[in-house]
Amino acid sequence: MVLKADIGSNIIASVQAYKMASNEYRFFPVTFKANVCSEYNRNSFSMKDMLKKSSNLNPCDLKKGLYYVDMLALDYSKWPPHMPVGSYKLDIDMYVNLDVVIRVNIYGRILDKPIDWKNIPKRIWNK
Repeated sequence: MVLKADIGSNIIASVQAYKMASNEYRFFPVTFKANVCSEYNRNSFSMKDMLKKSSNLNPCDLKKGLYYVDMLALDYSKWPPHMPVGSYKLDIDMYVNLDVVIRVNIYGRILDKPIDWKNIPKRIWNK
């Protein structure tokens, strides 16, 4: 992503979730707006940890330039523990001064853990 102007830290994210039902994504009662810099500093959903490992983004100081996200690995340890199983879509709009500057759609699935998930053997990659 290339920013052509300094944005600073005044970014508001609007998030709306949808769940797959009857072969289409339908409204799911998760919707919120938040200041991206505030949530980044609080490390909500371990966003700060994930972005530091895979990106040069700092949503609290966005200046003109090139930004990337590479090989982002989600850390589920700070996510809600009891999300219903299924396919989901997240629509995320980011605003600066009431103008949409970034629009992101994320698709994913939540699966059941295997019954004996603690006993799953660790994979040995070098053998």
